[in-house]
Amino acid sequence: MKMKITKMSEEVMCQTRSGNKIYWLVTAEMGASNFELRYIEIPPGGKSSYGSHPHEHAVFVVRGKGRIRGIGGELDLYPGLGVFVAGYEEHQWVNESNEESLGFVCVVPKGAEKEAKPPCW
Repeated sequence: MKMKITKMSEEVMCQTRSGNKIYWLVTAEMGASNFELRYIEIPPGGKSSYGSHPHEHAVFVVRGKGRIRGIGGELDLYPGLGVFVAGYEEHQWVNESNEESLGFVCVVPKGAEKEAKPPCW
């Protein structure tokens, strides 16, 4: 059987310098040949770094409220929204709540972010 199940835990989690948590749930190391799946939580009042990278990604917002910033402006984020960010598109994820984490599922191409994967301590 090639199917795998991964549970969100500290074993599959990396924390960024800004305190965001990235849970790697499906990875190339598990046998995924095209994409990788992660869940990201940005703490209350937190944000990602502003910038771009070569790979595209697709996001589904599951928890909290926030904004995504880019060259063209800002868009509101809340549960139930899907977001596509093209490769090289400048962007930043921002949690505007002071009480709840902003959580989203994020799909990236296989191998797109090797430096952020566990083990990361």
